[in-house]
Amino acid sequence: MAGLLDPRDVAEVCESERSRAEGLVRQFEERFEAKPDFLVRAPGRVNLIGEHVDYCGFPVLPISIRQDVMIAGRKDPDTRDITITNSDDKFEEFSCPIRNIQFTEVKWYSYVLAGYQGIAERMNTLAPGLQVMVDGSVPMSAGLSSSSALVCASALLAALFLNDNSLSRERIAELCAGSERYVGTQGGGMDQAISFLGVSGKAQLINFNPVRCEPVTLPDCATFVVANCMVNKWKADGTDFNNRVAECKLGARVLAVKLGVASWRDHIKTYHDLMTAQSMEPGSLLAAVKEHIHREHYTQEEIMEILECSKDEFAEIVGKSDNEVFRLYDRALHITGEATRVARFKDICDQDTPDVQELGRLVNESHMSLKDKYNVSIKELDDLTQICRDAGALGSRLVGAGFGGCTISMVLKKDVESFTNTVWREYYKPREISLPEATKKHLFVSSPCQGACVLNIPHVS
Repeated sequence: MAGLLDPRDVAEVCESERSRAEGLVRQFEERFEAKPDFLVRAPGRVNLIGEHVDYCGFPVLPISIRQDVMIAGRKDPDTRDITITNSDDKFEEFSCPIRNIQFTEVKWYSYVLAGYQGIAERMNTLAPGLQVMVDGSVPMSAGLSSSSALVCASALLAALFLNDNSLSRERIAELCAGSERYVGTQGGGMDQAISFLGVSGKAQLINFNPVRCEPVTLPDCATFVVANCMVNKWKADGTDFNNRVAECKLGARVLAVKLGVASWRDHIKTYHDLMTAQSMEPGSLLAAVKEHIHREHYTQEEIMEILECSKDEFAEIVGKSDNEVFRLYDRALHITGEATRVARFKDICDQDTPDVQELGRLVNESHMSLKDKYNVSIKELDDLTQICRDAGALGSRLVGAGFGGCTISMVLKKDVESFTNTVWREYYKPREISLPEATKKHLFVSSPCQGACVLNIPHVS
């Protein structure tokens, strides 16, 4: 596959974003008194179905969206510092020596540093100073992957600066997934993969280890509408997200021991690893979970006894989790059920006449599992998904890590206007948000758009 810097990947700024891109370039020139060398973009994403299964090794089905992160940057010949600014002055400026990047606390610019560091470590070269300005249109803390888009855009910019034109889109996506560990999150790679591998007009079935994609055509008669519940949640703010990751890591290992897998320490890290090692289908994996994992909470001591591991080994498995008890059974039920729903959703989309009612049912099932088995929903998300169903959605569920953020609803195209008006009236109007403001920022149709790319820098006077 051609590298990221292939000339075919350099794109013109689309007309709807031209004034924004010109404004970013103009602000960059005002701040740094020089023109940027490069302009890049990386989109956010909406995952249609397959929530919290990527870090368990199972496929997901997201789309990349119009909302994105743009970064303008140039080499700074006068320093060995990286200076990061934002077009929105509510975000503080940051500067540090480029050879001494530290991650002592998580700030907005930490994601820029993480993307750069992941590429720089691979290159192991003495980098020049960098000047960077960021502009983002992905709603923050909304489950649309604003933080990962920032990491991906930064990594793409770093590859340009460091003349690394050999990276494929799949490989840089994998590097970006690893880079997010600098800021304390342990995702599975979906956000970064779709940001680089998204294609206009198609969803992508993304498999992992290694990353690979299969375009999926969505039903012509339906579309997907994003609605923000207005409760924000940063993945790196706490340990809720990392706790779920830890419970899945532990569950896969405990089940491997129960099934008598002798080499589990070396080969079993996820449920997908276990399913592959045992030549199991998802249904067989689910049956094994029900037979061998008990419904009650597991304690750390109980798991250590089953795995015959030390406290240090246990800590290495769970990473940044602070759990004292672990709900292995319910988490496993969600993972196995959601993996089955992804496969079923894709199969229906591949039919000559897709059954959109069945697709909607799968979306609803996904939300109920996230709510009852994975415990990542909140009242506002439950209320909003129900309002969306009552407004005519075929299916509605939370999207992203949960604990706040957005919902995604599958809606017949002919019903979008009435759906939007009803959801605004029932959810946003009581919160004193006008219809124009809601449809601009919080309630919008989401169509599959192109993935990350280098942009031609628009001329500004």
